[in-house]
Amino acid sequence: MKYLLIGLSMLFSGLAAANPITHELTASDFATPPKRIISIDWATTETLISLGVTPLGIADIKGYQQWVIRPTLPKGILDVGARNEPNLELISSLKPDLILISSSLSPAYDKLSKIAPTIMYNVYNEEKTPLKNVQALTLKLGNILGKRQAAAKLIAHTQTLLRKNGETIRAAHPNLDPLLFVRIVDNSTLHFQGKGSLINDTIHAMGLKNEWHGKTNFWGFSTVEIAKIAEHQQANVFLLQSVKKAEKKKFLNSPLWQAMAFSQQHKVYELPPIWSYGGLLAAQRFSNQLVNLLTEQP
Repeated sequence: MKYLLIGLSMLFSGLAAANPITHELTASDFATPPKRIISIDWATTETLISLGVTPLGIADIKGYQQWVIRPTLPKGILDVGARNEPNLELISSLKPDLILISSSLSPAYDKLSKIAPTIMYNVYNEEKTPLKNVQALTLKLGNILGKRQAAAKLIAHTQTLLRKNGETIRAAHPNLDPLLFVRIVDNSTLHFQGKGSLINDTIHAMGLKNEWHGKTNFWGFSTVEIAKIAEHQQANVFLLQSVKKAEKKKFLNSPLWQAMAFSQQHKVYELPPIWSYGGLLAAQRFSNQLVNLLTEQP
């Protein structure tokens, strides 16, 4: 472990230089590690649990259980409202000693910081490096919460897992066609995951190729017309969880979809619910599912 931590110190110094945290609280700002933590964003919620820390309250528990699912939320966590509009009165009454938000909630930063020390972070930004950014977030929280060793292990394990999973897939498919990650939005619209997405960063860390190279938005995906899928028929297509399941089913049964080469060649795979805007555990789960699907493991 001594040599692991020494080796990781070089990694951490690099992460710190690109640290996406926009409010620079450190461990020295707290007399003791915070215990009563409110986490508004699901990526921070996942990261806390991965470090062995149970938040006092999080935003939108029902949504987390539908879209994120893993890691399972420990019992007793309180719901503090919507992710885009948390209940400030409730949060104040809970007397937290730390509040975690993403930059999407920046308009509420001043009000929240009056309740308790508040960290606002940017996993998604103009650098379009969410995997590196979420590593920095993990390190940041590990330092503040007295979980530095757990953070070091999590980062190292994630990097090793992604590399090994990529090797496993490439060994099974030496000439694997690029991967296309698709979310069906409605009967005329798709989202393709590309540069700036956690999915894109994860498969690149695995040594795999993304089929989509188009311009992406802040969250790392492109909104395209359904007909665009016909330009990528040789790809391996992975379907992400959709909001409108009925429309998804209708599209998958449509003549257009059935006529695609990837459909006829059985190169379409459906991913289970995984929060594609999450943290390191989400990247691990996503990577493991690619192995399961591409090597037909149970």
